Amino acid sequence: MNMTERFKKYLEAEFRKISPTKAAMEYRKDTLVKLEELAQDYRIKGMTDDEAIYNACISSLGDFEAKLKEFEKSLVEIPKERNTRKTASLLAVSAVAVLVIVYLALSITGAVPWSRSWLIILGAVIAAYTAVTVLVILKGAQNEKYLLPRMFLAGAIVLWFVFAYLIVHLCVPKDFPYDWMTFLIMVIVTVLADVIFGFVTKNKLTVPEALLWLVFSAALIYVMCGVAGLMAWGIGWLLPACAGIVAVAAAVVIVLSIIKRKEKNELAKYAEVKSKVDEEYYTRW
Repeated sequence: MNMTERFKKYLEAEFRKISPTKAAMEYRKDTLVKLEELAQDYRIKGMTDDEAIYNACISSLGDFEAKLKEFEKSLVEIPKERNTRKTASLLAVSAVAVLVIVYLALSITGAVPWSRSWLIILGAVIAAYTAVTVLVILKGAQNEKYLLPRMFLAGAIVLWFVFAYLIVHLCVPKDFPYDWMTFLIMVIVTVLADVIFGFVTKNKLTVPEALLWLVFSAALIYVMCGVAGLMAWGIGWLLPACAGIVAVAAAVVIVLSIIKRKEKNELAKYAEVKSKVDEEYYTRW
């Protein structure tokens, strides 16, 4: 029995542990090609013992049974993921359709003026965008690519705050003069969400961003409280000032800790090199 036949016999026995699908057959053929190429490489390198070549090739597959189970599992999960997306899409479309019906019903009957009822449609659109954002974040987590999810997340937060502003501006009595503060709060929340996202995804620039957010948010809160009369302007400036001091102190501590860590690593590396050199002196003739 030649090498190819032995590979075929082995693969046929292993692939009987999973379902006999077309995808499994293609995977089996690809694996056979890889084994044949690997065997040829071993021969080129000077190996002549067929048994040793065969064993080396089979060993290169690792825990092949576990790989086969993972392969079969992936075939099941892909349709499930597609079904989940289809279900989510249908639910989103259904929700939008229901809201459109509610919008028309309330507007036509006069229960809600046309000048305000359009907010229902806007809310539906923003909700749909938010659903897409969730899917983008989940997809980004799978691929470990987070730039697009962060952009979508920021966009969703901005849209919801714009929606909130419109509701306040159109539905709250006109004697409420602070609806514009919604946009200041929007900036604070958007950056905070990005900072949290950065910490979760272990982004290296998250700490500097968090310190900047602290100072910037303190300044915005100072402005809002001062305008609303909740805090005296003369005393309120201490809020952003204290935030700035805390941010600078934290930055100094972080920089010092980084320098200390580098020095520690360099000392450890030097000690390792020194020990190797000393050991060589014991054994060198």
